[in-house]
Amino acid sequence: MRRKKIFVRPELRTRKGDLSKKWYVELSQRNPATDEMVRRRVEVLDGVSINSFSTAEERTQAAQKIINTLNELLNNGWTIFSDTSRCVYEDQTQYAHEATVFKRSVEGNATYAYWCSRYIAEAVMQSGLKADSTKDYRSKCRVFAHWLQAMRYDRLDITAIGNDKLVAFFTYLRDTRNAAVRTYRSYRDVLSACFEFIRKNNGILANPVHSLPVNRNVKDMGAERIRRDDLEMLMGELDKVDRQLALACRFEYYCGLRPGYELRLLKVGDIDFRRGYSKVRVALENAKTSRRREVAIPDVFLDYLLREWQLDACDRNMYIFGKSGAPGREHLGKNNLRFRFVRIRKKLGLPVEYKLYSMKHTGATTLAELGEPIINIRDHLGHTSIQTTEHYLKRHGVNEALHIRSNFPSI
Repeated sequence: MRRKKIFVRPELRTRKGDLSKKWYVELSQRNPATDEMVRRRVEVLDGVSINSFSTAEERTQAAQKIINTLNELLNNGWTIFSDTSRCVYEDQTQYAHEATVFKRSVEGNATYAYWCSRYIAEAVMQSGLKADSTKDYRSKCRVFAHWLQAMRYDRLDITAIGNDKLVAFFTYLRDTRNAAVRTYRSYRDVLSACFEFIRKNNGILANPVHSLPVNRNVKDMGAERIRRDDLEMLMGELDKVDRQLALACRFEYYCGLRPGYELRLLKVGDIDFRRGYSKVRVALENAKTSRRREVAIPDVFLDYLLREWQLDACDRNMYIFGKSGAPGREHLGKNNLRFRFVRIRKKLGLPVEYKLYSMKHTGATTLAELGEPIINIRDHLGHTSIQTTEHYLKRHGVNEALHIRSNFPSI
């Protein structure tokens, strides 16, 4: 297939050396909105026209200044279709401390950095995603920006970042970074969303994130469900050496709470202790899916909360997981419980696939294997669809044939 020109470098047109005619510098670029090459003539730079000079030598020197300026602009991603207001966006592809220290900005050109910064500022930051999810989007966009820089593609117009370069980047992810399938797909989703934003804003004609190389790298480091004998060993040790962590694990297991915002920011007032009506309320601002939900508390867990922790007698405004190891005014830091879990896991010699999140998976799969309807499990886990729950249970090893094996009628 014939390769398309993106632009033609500026050249001086001397009208065959005729000084009685107007000389000019001409350049051409492909319009991303129409896919057609468009010419532009430039005669003036800083208020000085090429044709104000009377000799060929003077006109040539003036034209060369224009050519040098245009080439510098082109090398920095400028296009003849750029916004003349030269809007400035903070470069979201830079590390936070770099943006703070150097105040680096990207002018209104059409490089990937410019469009990516707009995408994060106008789409991602306004989407209502949690801070961690926003950080993940920014991180993946930044990795692609750094790869473009390493390949010296970072100054190209966005229309030059086609499918060939996306294929090369994803080959790099697969072969050089050995990205696992889930990570690979996450990059695909993030970059596809970014380029779709660019397309909808008339920066490109078509989304180049397609026909990517197949990736079969197996390196799933996700949390696995915990075997029953290992679970008994783990909880026995936690009850002896770290009661607060044992409480966190039980909230995950019995109530399906996620160990991030949902667990750490849980307050005493979020729990209804009335027997027969007991439940945990997950506040909208703490839920992963930005949906408020209420989770039933099993009687066995309610008895534990009242007997071992007397939570019903605590101040409603206290965080259950306070910094002192008991309910308090300040909640634990982001990684505190996870680091403590890892220390206990290593002490007991348990598999590295057991993570703090494993307690949630273990509780959910136990419910499924006991025959709990999938719609109840969906609500219990806070999923937005039954398909998500089905995929979740399958990924964590729920044997779908269990009911068939146990209940198939004889003949």
